[in-house]
Amino acid sequence: MKKLVFLVAILAIIPFSLQAKQTEEMVINKVHTVCEEIKVAKDPQVIFNKITEKVHPYMDKDNKAFYVFVFSDEVTLLAHPIKRLVGKSLKGKPDVRGKKFRDKIVEGALKKGKGWVKYTYRKPGETAEKRKKTYYELCPNKGKNFVVGSGIYID
Repeated sequence: MKKLVFLVAILAIIPFSLQAKQTEEMVINKVHTVCEEIKVAKDPQVIFNKITEKVHPYMDKDNKAFYVFVFSDEVTLLAHPIKRLVGKSLKGKPDVRGKKFRDKIVEGALKKGKGWVKYTYRKPGETAEKRKKTYYELCPNKGKNFVVGSGIYID
């Protein structure tokens, strides 16, 4: 009986584990695809405008929490679905727990090219802060460095 209960518990957990892995894979693929677009773009601002205008696939049409954003190498937000943030320097600005995650995203991209950062952020459509994990990649274009990111909520 104990073996059966254990097996049922394991089988119940597997779909959630697979879903989390698939979600991370989707985030990586989205960031990589947008990064490749930026690398070859004649004018990256065209892509930045589409991101800010919430055009699919830059913002998922079914999941508004699944979007990409772009930072300059000076931690200025160049593209984001929240228009009032675009053009602002977010250097040194922490999350509610004091983590300067934006700086870490840009620093990580400039040093390693890509990676993950965990922090706390407000999920679109909700009022509470949630734990989030963001994947980022460095995307150079014509001598300028751009950092594309997208994340998943952990909570």
